[in-house]
Amino acid sequence: MKKFVNLLLTALAGLSMILSSLGSATVFADENAPGANDKYDIVLTKIKMTDLSGWPKQTGEDGSMYTGQKLDTGKYFGTTETLEGAYFEVHKDTATGEIVAEGLTGEDGTITFKDLPAGKYVITENKALSQIPGEYELANAAAVPMEIELPVFKAEGGWYKQGEDAVHVYPKNTVDKPTIDKVVNDNDKHDTADLGQVKTFKVTSVMPEGIKDYSLLKFEDTFSAGLTYENNLKVTLNDAVVGASNYTTNVTGTAGAKITVNFEKAFIASLNPADELVITYDASINEAAVLGAANPNEVKVVYATNPDFTDDKEETPEENPELHTGGKRFVKVDKKENKNLENAKFVVKNEDGKFLKQDGNVNSWVDSQDDAKVFISDENGAFEVKGLAYGEANQPANEGKTTYYLVETEAPEGYALLTQPIEFEVSSTSYQADPTDLSAGFAVPQEVNNNKVTIPQTGGIGSVAVIAAGLLVAGLGLMLKRRIAK
Repeated sequence: MKKFVNLLLTALAGLSMILSSLGSATVFADENAPGANDKYDIVLTKIKMTDLSGWPKQTGEDGSMYTGQKLDTGKYFGTTETLEGAYFEVHKDTATGEIVAEGLTGEDGTITFKDLPAGKYVITENKALSQIPGEYELANAAAVPMEIELPVFKAEGGWYKQGEDAVHVYPKNTVDKPTIDKVVNDNDKHDTADLGQVKTFKVTSVMPEGIKDYSLLKFEDTFSAGLTYENNLKVTLNDAVVGASNYTTNVTGTAGAKITVNFEKAFIASLNPADELVITYDASINEAAVLGAANPNEVKVVYATNPDFTDDKEETPEENPELHTGGKRFVKVDKKENKNLENAKFVVKNEDGKFLKQDGNVNSWVDSQDDAKVFISDENGAFEVKGLAYGEANQPANEGKTTYYLVETEAPEGYALLTQPIEFEVSSTSYQADPTDLSAGFAVPQEVNNNKVTIPQTGGIGSVAVIAAGLLVAGLGLMLKRRIAK
């Protein structure tokens, strides 16, 4: 009985110690628990990622655990890059609740939301108010929207509060931008054309990740003075025609035109990453083109998630396409007498045997010489042919040449008609000495030499008449001599 009493007393003593210990723990927790009026900070750091696969997760690239503490981003995320200008909103209770704090991340990619009371919050990203510097826009995101209950308990004990002891959160984004390319014909960066000849230009743009969040997507195309807009603008999306109600167009001028194609927000929201937009239209070379020089038209795509912040939000092709055309200058001369000859008439023939026709500022090629343009030498013997294609597609303006022929249809008075075509070449320097520097002046003109008509001319009608007259005189003389002899 005595032994039993001793055991009971020992048990009671142990229970007393346990209860005492629990009381001490409760007192410790009460002393460190957040107060009803305490405020808390949230430090947000926007991480720029190239790949969001597997995120968000609590274990970083270095194997460490994230529980709300400040991280070594290089070790945990594998990158130290952050994003300036991302706009975040802190909502009370739900993603559509009252906004109690908001703002842009700074140059270091961080923003601190201060003095928040205890409670539930949802942090959202507002791309429409973001101001990401440079050419990229926000694309895909991880850990956004983010729900957080303040205060946050530390893994090692205690609570995240304010300042250096604030809780840290790390939403992540990739960035992207539209691509753009432009060609003439189907796939050429360079092409040649006769004056007024119509060519088709094609702008191709591949949509980026995050395109649905864009509020602005427009294409601006500026012609050089030597190109004329010839209409026929069309838009396709993945080879399907896009209705004109999905975009607006604005064309300023014709020669040296500027074209703007601006897509509607509803259409932008319907686009998906990797969708291919294609814009085509026609253009021609006009009389203002510098002969032998490239005549480019320059395109860019302007885009933004925030329509009020478009700084540097544009992309251009690595190389814009160009059209070029050439010409040739001539002088009609009599080398023997060292003088220039006026009123010589010529037509131009190409290597296919067709003749050059000109209707205003449009060159074309016809079968009949009767329909050809006639070039006439002036009082100085000079004449010129402008707006002739030279070289081949995809040859830059300073490369390539093409052979043509002058056919004389009427010689100057007193001169023999040329019986053989005169060959000439058109190239980048056949009209201007240096088409990139007009102060260098014109190229030396090609001389076309003629000789005067002389008598007798072997094989001519005139020589036949002279011979006949001579024979007649000789015959009459012989007859007279015989009569006298009788």
